[in-house]
Parts: sequence; structure tokens; C-alpha cells
Amino acid sequence: MPASAEPLEKVAKPESLAGGVSSVSTSEKTGKRRGIVTRVLWSLALFGAINAGLWTFVGDGKKNPTDANCWNSGASVEETIKGFEALKQKPDVILLGSSLVMFPFWAMDVAENKNIADIFHYHDSQALKKQLKAVGCGQENVYSLAVFGQMASDAYLITSEFVKGEKTPKVIVYGIAPRDFHDHSLSSPMATFSFQKIVNLSNFPKYAGAFLPDFEKKADWLAMHLCYFYGKRWRMQMETDKAINKVYSILGIANPTATKSDTTAQGGGFNLEGSTEDRWNNSVKEYQGRYKEITEKDHSLQMSFLARTLKNMRERGVKVVLVNMPLTKRNLDILPDGFYAGYQKEIAKLADMPGVKLVDLGDSKDFNDDDYWDTTHLNHVGGHKLLNHVVPAVKELL
Repeated sequence: MPASAEPLEKVAKPESLAGGVSSVSTSEKTGKRRGIVTRVLWSLALFGAINAGLWTFVGDGKKNPTDANCWNSGASVEETIKGFEALKQKPDVILLGSSLVMFPFWAMDVAENKNIADIFHYHDSQALKKQLKAVGCGQENVYSLAVFGQMASDAYLITSEFVKGEKTPKVIVYGIAPRDFHDHSLSSPMATFSFQKIVNLSNFPKYAGAFLPDFEKKADWLAMHLCYFYGKRWRMQMETDKAINKVYSILGIANPTATKSDTTAQGGGFNLEGSTEDRWNNSVKEYQGRYKEITEKDHSLQMSFLARTLKNMRERGVKVVLVNMPLTKRNLDILPDGFYAGYQKEIAKLADMPGVKLVDLGDSKDFNDDDYWDTTHLNHVGGHKLLNHVVPAVKELL
């Protein structure tokens, strides 16, 4: 028996040794895993701290808004909303729309009083109030919620969030145009300044279904708000493209990567100054870029926002004068053949409901080129012609 036991001992020793090696290996693996987890957690914590710091101290880069950046930032949106929230009296009439609404109502009043506030901080309309009083309506309080670049989706957000309760007017005068339903310079309805200023993590669920119909878009929006640089990727790309184009321009050579929309949209835009020829040429360039691919894109989402706005206002007891704003022939000629007629039919269908009066000025013969500041914005003369159509519609609804 002892003879047989000796080999067993010899066999046992290697097993014991092997067990020790296995124990050490398991311990090392556990330590490595813990080290990896620790590093990942620290990385996530650092990532979160950096994002929190950027959102807190940098934000969207538009704190302390000034007149200089109101046309290309959310400053105009902020200022307009703050002014509306600060109202002490209930508005009787609210103006809604883009700069196509902003400019003529401002221009009419500044033509009479040079001391009124600049276009970004002026939200009244003495001309409208005067005309309403002349026809016996006598609406004393007017506030303009029109904002530069306002899309149909933005109008829905603004009215949904702010035009309610004590701030519910009797009538909204809402001016629209084809660009309100398609703008090639915007990647989605979430890319507007109004969306970025109004929608946040607290009210996101309220608008998720309308703006983000599928899971992928919802996840993308959450990523935009959780990761600072991801949320600013489009803005950063635009600034990068501008810088590259500027370099090529300085060198005197064409940018081989630039698309047609890059070269036409940049340099175009609404100008408060400049000669008539410059303003009109810049306006053509701007809308060549904005209207690009307008027939290839699906406009049902933006049209749905118009429908939502009209429905919301009807439920809140607000009448709506929906004005299809007049445009110059030079601007309409940029649109593809047949598009505008189809657009007119679509808005007429959406406006066919109680409490809504459609004033379609697309075919109006009352306006000529002398009534415009550029190819889309009416001047003060055109503004008074606009009132000749709007005021009777407001009176009819009241």
C-alpha cells in the first residue's frame, strides 16, 4: 500500500500546483476586468462632466443676444418670446409667420415714426390697429410672434407653448409662403432655432410624436441633447464649410467639393440695406438655395404642423386669418413648373374648417414690383395693400 501511495502523492502535487496557477490566473483576470470597468466609468464621468460644463458655460453660444446676430441665431426667438411672456394685457390680435410678416408691419410703422424700435425688438403694429379701428373693430392690443426663418413647425411650437390661457387672442393673422414648408438649408424641423429654444428634455415627450415619428429619430434627438458636440455637428459643419469656401475664395479658385446650393445660398439673404439691385439679386440667390429639391422632398410633415396649429387654435377659441403671402414673379419663377398651384390647393384644403379664413394673395393683381423690398418681402407701400385684404378678413371673423 505504501508503494502505491507514493505515486498518488506525486500525482496530487501537480494537481495542487495547477490549482494554484488557476487561482492566480482567475485573480489576475478579475483584476483586469475591474481595471477596465473602472477606466470606463471614469471616462464616462469625465465625458459627462465635459458635456455638462459645455452646456452650462457655453450653451448654444448665443447668450446676451444682440441686434447683430438676431438674423442668424436664436436671439430673435428668445427676445420675441420674452416680450410675449412679459405682456401685462391680453393680446387681441397676434401676428404669426416669418420675416415676410415681420418686415412689412415694421416698415409701415417706421415710415410714420422713425423712433420706433428696430425690427428685432418691435412687436406692435400701429398701422393694423389704425385700420381695424377705422372699420369698427377697435382691437387695441397687437403682438407680433413673427420670427425670422419661422417654419410651419415653428409656428406650431410657438402657438402650442405660449398662445394659451391669459395669452389667448381673438384672432391670429398667420402669413405663410412655400419656404415655410421647405427650406433646403435645414436638415429637419428640429434644426430650426425655434425648436432648439423651445423644446428641451422636460417637454420633449409632448412633441416627440409629431417631430420624431420613429425610434431612430427619437434616439438621435436624445443624443443631440446628451452630447454637446453631436448636437452642434450641423452648425460646426456649416461653419467649417464657410471657412473652407472663404479660403478658396481668397486663393481665387473654385472649391471642388462645393455644391450648387453652397455657392448660391451663401451670400444670399435678407438685407436691410443696399441698393435695390443688390437686394433683389441677393434674394434670388437665397431662394435658389432654399427652394432646391423642393419637388423631390415630402412636405407632408410640415403641412401636418399647419394642420395642428389650426386645430389647436380652433380648440382654444382663436380665429385664424391664414394669409398666403404675395411673392414677386421673379421669386415664383425660381419654383419648378406646377409646384405653386399644387401648394395653393393643399393649403386651401387644410384651411377649409370653421374659424379659419384663407386670404390667398398668390394670384392677386394688386401687387407689383414697386411694393417689394426684395423678391419676397413687401415694403411699407405693399404692407398697406396687404392690410386692405387682411383687415376685412379679421372683421369678418370677429
